[in-house]
This record gives sequence, C-alpha cells and structure tokens, in this order.
Amino acid sequence: MKNIFKISTIALSLLFVISCGDEDLEPVLALDKDTETGIQSVDDLKSVLNSAYNRMTPSGYYGRDVLIMGDVRTDNMYSNMNSGRFASSDMDHNPQGFGPWSTIYRAVAITNIVLQADTSNLSGDAALIAHTQGQAHALRALLHFDLLRMYGQHFVDGQGGLQSLGIPYVKTYKDPANLQPARGTVASNLSDIVADINQGISMMNQAFDSSSSYMTVAGAYAVLARAALYAGSLDSGLYATAGSAAKWVIDNSGKAPATAATFGASYYTDNASNSIFELAFSGTDNASINGMGYILRGTSYGDVRILTGDGAPDLYDIFDADKATDVRFTKNGMIGTAQGYPTVLGKYPSMDGSDNITLFRIEEMHLIYAEAMLRAGDAATALTYLNNIPTLRNATLYTEATLDNILNERRKEFYAEGLRFYDLARTGKDMPLVDAVKQMNDDKTGTPPAYGSYRYAYPISISERNANPNIQQNYGY
Repeated sequence: MKNIFKISTIALSLLFVISCGDEDLEPVLALDKDTETGIQSVDDLKSVLNSAYNRMTPSGYYGRDVLIMGDVRTDNMYSNMNSGRFASSDMDHNPQGFGPWSTIYRAVAITNIVLQADTSNLSGDAALIAHTQGQAHALRALLHFDLLRMYGQHFVDGQGGLQSLGIPYVKTYKDPANLQPARGTVASNLSDIVADINQGISMMNQAFDSSSSYMTVAGAYAVLARAALYAGSLDSGLYATAGSAAKWVIDNSGKAPATAATFGASYYTDNASNSIFELAFSGTDNASINGMGYILRGTSYGDVRILTGDGAPDLYDIFDADKATDVRFTKNGMIGTAQGYPTVLGKYPSMDGSDNITLFRIEEMHLIYAEAMLRAGDAATALTYLNNIPTLRNATLYTEATLDNILNERRKEFYAEGLRFYDLARTGKDMPLVDAVKQMNDDKTGTPPAYGSYRYAYPISISERNANPNIQQNYGY
C-alpha cells in the first residue's frame, strides 16, 4: 500500500506550529508560538515528524530540482530552455539567490520541534519515542548536509577548505538567544552532521523500521556514508567512516542490489528491495507537471535532455561496449527519446508523479565501500565491490579498481539521480565539456566553469540575507 506521510487528526491541532508561512523559516526563526502543549503522545510526535518528510517532497527540493541540478550542471544533461526552467544549468546562477535554502530550513524547523518536545510525560512506548527522535536527528543531519553541499564554500578557490563558510546549523527551534544565526564553518558543519547521525543511530531501533519511506537505522548509516565520502577530500579520515557506514548497511539492512530482471521495475515499485530511503508520492499527492517525469519527457515541460556531443564522453558513449546488454541502457527503454530528443525514460516513469523517489539505494553503498577500500589500499576488495554492480546489469566487468572506474560506474548507475555534480566536485574535477552550445543552455557558446570557480556553490537569496543580516553572501556573488 502507498505509504504517504500524513498528519493525524490530533496533530492537525498543531497546524499553528508547522504552518508553511514565511514566518517559520529557519534560520530567521521569527515565530513566537507555543509548542509546549501540542504534543501529548508518541503518535502526535510521529505526526509532526511526518511534516518534515512532506517538506522534502516539493519540486523545489527532492521532488525535482535537487535531483535535476545534480545532473544538469554536468556532462550528463542540459536544459533546452523549452519552459524556461533550469536557466542556470550552465552554473551562471542569479546572484540574487538560487536553490532550496528556505525549503530545507522549513523541514529543519520540524525536526527541531520533534527534538525539543518534552518526552517525560508523553504517552506511548518509550522506545518508540526515542526511535522517532532518532529519526529526527538523522533527518536533521541529511537536511544540513544538503545545504552544505549546495551553499558551502569548501570547493571554491581561496575560501579555506574546512575553515571556509558553511551554513547555519540550526539545532533549536525558535532559540531566543540565536534568532539570526551566522554561518558556521565547513568543519563545524561536518562535525554536527556526524554527531547528529550518531545520536540518531543510538536512539533508533531496527524493530521499528517498518518502511524505507521513513528514516531507518540503515538510512541513517547511508546518510553518514554519503556525507563522509563527500567530505573525504577535506578530511581524509572520513573515507574510513564512509566505508564503515556503507559496509554496515550492506551487511545489516537486508537490502540487495536490483538484478538485471528487476532493475527497471525498481523505479516504479514502492519500497523496492534495493531502496534504503525514499520519499512517498501518490496519484493524489505529487508534483504533477512540476515533477521529474514532466521535466524529462513532457510535451511542454520536457526541457531537460541527455547531453550529447563531440567533446567529453556523454551518457551514450560510456555505454558503448554494452549498449545491447546493459539494462541501464536497454531495460524498459531506460535511455531513449521523447519528442525527438534523447532523454531518460525508465527512471521516474509515471508522468503523474505518483512514483516514490528513492534518495538512497543499496547500490550506492557498494560503490562507496569500493571507493573507501581503494583509498585504504585494498584494491582487491575494492574491485569485488565495484564489480558487484555491473555483474547485475549485464555489463562488462572491470579488471582494475581505480577512482576513474568507480566514478564511471557511479555515473552509469546514478544518472538523473542528482549525484554526478557532487562526484565531480568532491574529486576536484572541472566540469567536462561535451557540447559548447547545448551545455550552455542551448542558447549560447561557452565553457563550463573549472574546479574552484565560485559557481560551484549557489548564491544565497537577498530575501534571506535581508531577513538575517548575519548571513554572509557566498564569494563571487
């Protein structure tokens, strides 16, 4: 049965707390409303947390934009500007602001309400109460990680790496002593992310992990694995953390990579066997024409296409050896054409947006572990886990574990899932040039920015900076 995040009748009385008005945006935190008496039971607590999950689903966040921008700024995809969306796919962002800053902080606000709830008098199972707050810790870590990788300055030349500007890490809802928090450093952000995840894991219990549509213990470890791998270039000790977390998920989650026969179906199967954490949608609760299906294939909104050209290898090129067999190219028409343009067909297949969107898959954990082992000097183990994926895709196996081979496999496996930009950034790579016109929004000629450009980070909107004068704009904007 479709598992949609719903707020119970009792929790609806908390609407004044979890409203979507601009006044509740963290890190401004302008609300002056009572949250002390609204949560009376574990069911109330869970219902409020459901609002955080729901706030992750809009098209401006995981419902579309974060996934698309993770690919459209790279050698994978481009915008033909058919509907005017993703005009900044060439990374020439509007200096007045871009991205889901405020949307994410709305979700952060909910996690903080859950974590600040007085649990001493709540009715219900104490272990389930702890598990629910553990979920909130892990979600809060993921939300801040997303903010950090989009707005942090750590990959921008001259901005200081670990000591560069990160984002405000907001741990308290409506903190009277810090209503206008300043940006932390990347180092402090990473420390807080790891601490939140570890605290969440310590409070959660796998016995309560009912569905991948909610944060689970495995989901928390998966967040840790992705975040630690991402930050490994800044702190090499985090590669070991990434590997350990990924291996825990592999060994303890009960999840297995999709087979060649089930790969295509996994994208329209809710809580598929390879899904670690996903967001729930339905036929009545979805982004519709503002969702992934329409932006990839819609007759009016279908303006995000597969990038092809004579420059760096494109998505078609990297499948050359296995076009007839690799299910990522052939199964259910995973890659094909719509309205005469090359595009992604098999992922996000329902045009009505009713398919759940998976944020973490077990396949990613295998490739994270492979990379961690390679960086630790264990090339043999790295090769084994690297080949676990092409083995199940009817693809040619690798003869050697190298970083380039791992990145290539990640590109094959996760195209249109929002990871490509961050793989290139975290490994210090320039944006590859595939086509000098298409790649620049199909309307001008140019070259994508090199690694270290200020455009590797999003600008922070003027409205956020006006509301909070302690928010410093990113370098270059």
